[in-house]
Amino acid sequence: MKTALFTVSFNRPDLMQQLLSGLKENLDDLDGIDVYHYIDGGPKSDQQAIQKIIQDSDVPYTTVILREENYGVGRNLIGARRDLFDVHGYERVILIEDDLIPGPNFIKTTLSLADWAKSYNDVGMVQVWNLPHQEITETDIDIVEPTHEHFYSYCIDVEVWNEIKDTIYAYEAQYLQGVSYANKDWRAIRKKFMKPRYSNIRTIREDPTLLPIDYEHPAPFGKRLKRTVPTGQDAITALALWEKGFIRIATLAPRAVMKGIDGVHSNAKAFEKLGLNKQAQYVWKQEVPLTFRLLNK
Repeated sequence: MKTALFTVSFNRPDLMQQLLSGLKENLDDLDGIDVYHYIDGGPKSDQQAIQKIIQDSDVPYTTVILREENYGVGRNLIGARRDLFDVHGYERVILIEDDLIPGPNFIKTTLSLADWAKSYNDVGMVQVWNLPHQEITETDIDIVEPTHEHFYSYCIDVEVWNEIKDTIYAYEAQYLQGVSYANKDWRAIRKKFMKPRYSNIRTIREDPTLLPIDYEHPAPFGKRLKRTVPTGQDAITALALWEKGFIRIATLAPRAVMKGIDGVHSNAKAFEKLGLNKQAQYVWKQEVPLTFRLLNK
């Protein structure tokens, strides 16, 4: 399968250094995967410093894309997926944001989970980072759970992308083009873009599906859209998956660590509120599972 991995970054060269150090532990599993780096531009971008770190790294790469301006995380991520799927014709794409530091077997587990999940018509994305709400042991490394949270990293195949991309491109065209991030009309996104789709009848995927028909898997933002729901591209991606009948699954046992305390949507207070300050430093030395189990709740 023609596969690409891409990173997106802006002005945090220290985190890019850590990200690449994590990928270095996965070099054997990167064989046959093309690596792209999309670096946002603008006065505070640190593009050159980040580019040099990438070039000096032992992690091979295909291309470094230097954005001519500060696209913002939404445009940068949407543009990267368009480039890799629509232009370059990749069949599978793995995203790693610059503040997600891969651990050993991150790539191997991601690919194993994606291959296993491909037999289920309702799985749209997989990821091997999680913030488990329980203690994890070695007997839990093959357990997965559906989630709407944390898009720091995921793997998606082109068949799913082709089903959800029209929603994402419509959002981009209407609300991300030609305006600064600070001036986006978040109220209109919620009321005019999200609410109508939220009210539509959700697509029901045909068998075989991972979740049984009576599984209680709520909509991404609860039963109704509140004024506090997120309206960024992650939220729109979650909405597009949901309306097309897809779920996103994550391994209960994380294979990475989230370190981005300061960012566009994060600071120390938000980091702590999300529970990210309580992440455990897991390193699993067991064999990577070839099959997985759904968490029993």
